[in-house]
Amino acid sequence: MDSSIIPKELSEYIHKEAESSEYEIVGLSTRGGRGFFLEIVLDKKGGITLDECTAFNKRIRSWMDEQKMFEGGYTLEVCSPGLDRPLRNDNDFLWALDKQVQVKTHEPVNGKSAVIGKLVKADGGQDITIEDEDGNEIRIERTNVAKAKLWVSI
Repeated sequence: MDSSIIPKELSEYIHKEAESSEYEIVGLSTRGGRGFFLEIVLDKKGGITLDECTAFNKRIRSWMDEQKMFEGGYTLEVCSPGLDRPLRNDNDFLWALDKQVQVKTHEPVNGKSAVIGKLVKADGGQDITIEDEDGNEIRIERTNVAKAKLWVSI
C-alpha cells in the first residue's frame, strides 16, 4: 500500500475532515489495479460505526467529484480497523494501553513467539510490556515485534 501517490490536496482534505469529526486516521493508502483505489481506515474513541464510515465516504466522495480529481474513475473505501485492529506505530501502541493485545515476535521472548495479554507499557518506540494471564510482565523490544494487534476473545 502506497500513500505517496495520494494528491496532497486530497490528503489534506481527508485529514481536515477527520479532525473536525474527531476521527483518527488509522490508515490512508492506495492499491494498484484498474483506476485509482483509495482506502481510508478510521477509528474514534469508543469505536466507529458503519453509518459514520458511510457518511465520511459521502463527504470525501462529494469533494473529490467537485474537484474533478479522478476523471477516469476511482474507488473509495472507508472502513474501521476492525475488532483486531493492527498496531503498527507508537501512536497505535499508546492507544492500545490497558487493552488486550497479541504480539508475534521475530525471535522468541521467554520461549514464546506469540504473547497475549494486557499492554501495560509502551515507551516511545523502544519496547513494550505485556502482562500475561498469569500476571507476568513480558518486555518485548519493538524491533522484535513482527506483528501486533488487538486481541479479541470470544
